Amino acid sequence: MDTRLLFLISCFIARLSFSLSASGELNSFESVPDLEKSMYTIVDGYPCVRLLNLSGEIGCSNPGHGKVAAPVVKFKNVNQLVEPSAILVSLDELDSLLARHVFDDSIYPFQKNNRVTLPFD
Repeated sequence: MDTRLLFLISCFIARLSFSLSASGELNSFESVPDLEKSMYTIVDGYPCVRLLNLSGEIGCSNPGHGKVAAPVVKFKNVNQLVEPSAILVSLDELDSLLARHVFDDSIYPFQKNNRVTLPFD
């Protein structure tokens, strides 16, 4: 009985010392950049920034690339599009939008046999 108790206590102490050493590693960062390097993956490329303003434009700009702008139209008015636009869709209406427009010939004119093919394929 004493050996069993001694074994359980030694397992508990080993487990406790292991968890303390693991938490000590978390505090071993010397600077905020060290912490950021451990938290985030570095991805090559340029970020895309989308901008909304009072005139209703949304854009995507990258360093070295031009800005793309389009008027923002609410989903309820999407049937009245006269030019390329960015559609603002609430989460509740997203399924309805996708059901209406995923295989619409006016959006995907290169669709054949339920498969979208691009002109350069």
